Order: sequence, then C-alpha cells, then structure tokens
Amino acid sequence: MRRDRLQRPFLLATFVSATLAASVSAETHFTDASTAIFKGLSLTARSASLADIDNDGDLDVFFQGSGTADRRLMQNNFVGSGVLSFTNISSTLPNTLSNSWSAAWADYDGDGFVDVFVGQTNAGVTGTALKNNGGTSFTNVSSAVGLADPGFHQNVGWIDINNDNRLDLVIGMEGPEKHEIYLQDSTGHFTPVGAAAGIQANWGTKAYGTAVGDTDNDGDLDIYISTCNSSFDIRNNFYENQLSQTGVLSFVDIADTNGTQNMPNSYHAEFTDFDDDGMLDLFMVGADQEPTRIFRNLGGNKFQDVAELLGHSLLSDTGGDLNGGRAIDYDNDGDLDLFMHDDLQVNNSDQARKLYRNDGNWNFVDVTQSVGIAYQNSGAYDSVWGDLDRDGDLDLIAPTGSGYLERIFLSDTSTNGNNWLYLRLDGTVDNTTAIGASVFATINEGTPEERTLRREANTNPGTFNQSDLPVHFGLGDASIIDTLRILWPDGTSQTLHDVSVNQYLTVGFPGDFDHNGMVNAADLVKWRADFGVNAGSDANGDGVTDGQDLLAWQRSFGAGTTFHTSTANAVPEPHSLGLALLSVAAIFTRVRTRSQR
Repeated sequence: MRRDRLQRPFLLATFVSATLAASVSAETHFTDASTAIFKGLSLTARSASLADIDNDGDLDVFFQGSGTADRRLMQNNFVGSGVLSFTNISSTLPNTLSNSWSAAWADYDGDGFVDVFVGQTNAGVTGTALKNNGGTSFTNVSSAVGLADPGFHQNVGWIDINNDNRLDLVIGMEGPEKHEIYLQDSTGHFTPVGAAAGIQANWGTKAYGTAVGDTDNDGDLDIYISTCNSSFDIRNNFYENQLSQTGVLSFVDIADTNGTQNMPNSYHAEFTDFDDDGMLDLFMVGADQEPTRIFRNLGGNKFQDVAELLGHSLLSDTGGDLNGGRAIDYDNDGDLDLFMHDDLQVNNSDQARKLYRNDGNWNFVDVTQSVGIAYQNSGAYDSVWGDLDRDGDLDLIAPTGSGYLERIFLSDTSTNGNNWLYLRLDGTVDNTTAIGASVFATINEGTPEERTLRREANTNPGTFNQSDLPVHFGLGDASIIDTLRILWPDGTSQTLHDVSVNQYLTVGFPGDFDHNGMVNAADLVKWRADFGVNAGSDANGDGVTDGQDLLAWQRSFGAGTTFHTSTANAVPEPHSLGLALLSVAAIFTRVRTRSQR
C-alpha cells in the first residue's frame, strides 16, 4: 500500500457526466442488429469480452476463439461519431497469441490503459499476458512478468487478493493442473502462490465458473469455484480467505459446511446481492439438466438454496446444457435478472439462450421470446452485456460458437422510463479501474420503497468472459440517488449525496487532485495553485459540505458542468472552485482496512 495515501486527512472525488434524457415507452425489447453492425461477421468464437482498450469512453469487443481466424478485436467507434460501428483491429495483437479461450482485462501496470490476460486450451502452450501500448498495439509480456502459465485456463480474473493494492490474477483450471493465484509484487512481477495459500483441487476439477467477492464482509475476498462433473468425487470449492483474521493470505475450503455444495454439475458462478441486504449471494448456472440455483447469503458465510425457501425450483425450466450466465438488470428496474446461454442448442430457438425477469420475492419469469433474443443458430458457451451505444441500458453480444452469424442485440430499455446510473471509478496508480470496489446506492430514502442496491466492480463475472466493468445501476422510477457509497479496494469509504440519475459519472479516488493515481503533498499544491489558498467547498454557506453544495454549484454554472468540463477562469467564485475539487456531494470517512463493509 502506498504510504503517501494514508497521510491525507481529507478525500475527494471528481466527476465526468453526460446526462441523457429518457422518454417513456412500454416494455423492453431487443433489436437484432447483427447484420447492420457486424456486417456478416461469422466466427467459431466460444465467448467474448468487453473493455475500453483505447480510453475513448466506449466499449470495445474481443472475440475469443481457438485460432487466429476465430479471434477478433473490434474497436467501437460510437464516441466521436454518434453511430455504433466497429473496426477490426486484430492486427494490433501479436502473432504469438495462438489461442484465446478466456480473457480478463485490467490495468495491471498502472499506465492508464487496460491490459489483458488471455487463457488458452492447448497442452504445453502458455497463457498470454498482453501489455496495452496506449491503445494502439499490444506486446506479449508473459515471460517477462511471470505469467507464462501452461495450464488449461477455463476462467481468469484480476483481483487484489492480498490487500496490497496491486492487482493479482486468479485462474480456474480445467485440470490436471490445480487452480492458481499469481501475486504481483512491487516490481510488476507475478509469483504463483495457490498451493501454498491452500487453493487445492483434485485432478480434472474442471473449473467452469469462478466467483470472487467479500462474502462475509470481513475485508478480504473469498473465492468460489464451480465444477461440471457428474461424480461427487469432484467437489465445488468455497475458499474462505483468512487474511483479515490472521494477517496471512490463506484459504480454507468451507463448501461442505456452508450450504453451497449441492450442485455437482455447474458452470457460471457469480457473487452478487439479489435481495438488497448488503450481502453477496451466489448465482450458479446448472449444466447437464442440473437446476440453476441462487444461494442466499445468511451471514457469516452461511448460505441457503433459494429453492428451499420457495418450496420449488427457482426457474420454470433449465434448458438443455446451460453454460454461461450473468446477473444483470436488463430493464433498469433495480432488480437483478438472470441470463443464461446453452452451447448445445444451436438449432433450438427456445433453448439457445434464456432471460428471466426478476419480479421480486425470488420470482423469475421467462421473457426470452417476448424481448426478442430467442434466435436459431445461436449456441455458444457465453455472452457479454454492456452499454455499447451509451444510452444507459445493457446491450447483448452473443457469439455463436458454431460458425454462424455473430449476434448483437441492442436494447431499447432507455425508452421505458426507468432511470439508471453508470459509474466509472478512477482509482489509484496500482489499480486504476478500482477492481474489487463495492458500490451501494440508496434510493427512495425515507419512504416504504427505500432500498440500497449493491454492485461490484469486478472483471470476472462469467464463464469465459468479461462483461462491462463500469458499475451499472438500474434505478426504476427513483428520480435521484439519495446516497451513493463507494467502498474502495483499500477500504476507503466515500459517500456522495443527491446524485443525479441518467448519467455517466466518473468518481476519482479521494484526494487525488492532479489525477496521477497518488495522494500526496503535490495534490494540495495543485489545489491551491489553481483555486486559491482560501478556496472552500461550502457553496451555499450553510456551514456543511454536502449534496446541497453540488446543487448550488450546478445551478450557477450548469447541470452538465463538472471539474473536467470547466476551467478555473470560467468559475468566478472561490467557494464553487473548491466545491469542484472536493466533490461537494461527498462526505468521506477514511478507513485503513477493508473491515468496514
């Protein structure tokens, strides 16, 4: 952890927003825009991942396939043109990338551009770590940084597993290799520590889903690994992190005792909060006719199958052989819906993919046909969700895996009247995208409809893919977010009040005035040089810095005005200038560990 970050007594956030208006329509529907946008693109890619590789503000797409012909990196041209289109920039990838099965994107080296680790399937061929060279090319640095792992990488994800603020890599293996964790040191080199830390697995464990999250809210990240094997000799693993209790990175497998073991055939695994109680539940997709399940977090890392609470199966049907999945709020009503993909149902429009709408109280309704995503020739292992056209709703990219047309479905949710927020976290130099942060949005405060939504900044939800990293909130009819609390990966707690809806919002790590990823004396020098020694943050003069100051500032200089879109000379009042820097909507509490979840 950087010492200079711990010496700052006050914190700040900075905003970049683009407010979009929503009109009113009926129900959500998706339009198949595959031909118009992908222009006949046909691969045998098994999955895809999303990341903003060039820092232009829109999501680019990486199709993951078994060979060069089936691997495709597509640059999104929406920002700058206002039209959703993609350009093939696969030539920026090195020729040494022979295979791409799984992928995870993150800025592991802190240069401001997301890099990628690409998992592979070929025996004796190592996975590939690609350094992003400013969004224009990639360099294979696998051997140089210690990530030339030769295993079959079913799923990969970037996390800070030992709370040192540096990104590490977790790999779920097919077998016979054991699952692995690579810790990053201060020089940018990675060392495998999985076995030493207690991450063990039987031969052929087939890690088809890996979930990471702080399930017991103790300040360290736990890991769940799902398997797909009909024999109970190969078990699912729930690795409880002992770091907060002992000060040493180690894991204990508690799957046999915490209620999550009863699922021998499972693929996608994901930690997320379905019932707004602030604790992460476990969503698992069933394979080989195994029912899909949600395990509700009861606290203390104890879970209960929701089917037991209901007295019947969670879903009306499970499809044939469901693989990938994602918990997403496709209709922006604030409830997390369920999406699943079936790779074997290529010619069955009813089963190739499934979408269930969450109607509350653990009631999920199959809406696959009615929303328009049930198409033939569309089987694959996994799909990805993200706001490709920046209109505030989630669009769907569904690889076929069988040489058919790659599918892209554009959502019209932005016209249904429900509100939303997209939050981009601008972290420190060690973790610029704040992977591992938790965000809590309280809406309808003080009413019977009050609820607090929890979402995670995470790169590994999915079986082989990575969906949209910016944190997405559907907000229903809530006209404002009363309280937005960010729990940064290092444990810093930051609270914003009266946050406007229907916007893309960027919040910077508290105290980083000069945006270099570090908090130190240079930030105070920058603040005073630009805005005056006596600059304040109490814009409305009531003696309190809170959300009302932000409203006062925006009334004076425009609701769309932010620190990034205005200059010091454009804002004449010192109070407003200080407000811009101190993110008037914030009340910050500095905590030294992650234990205040």
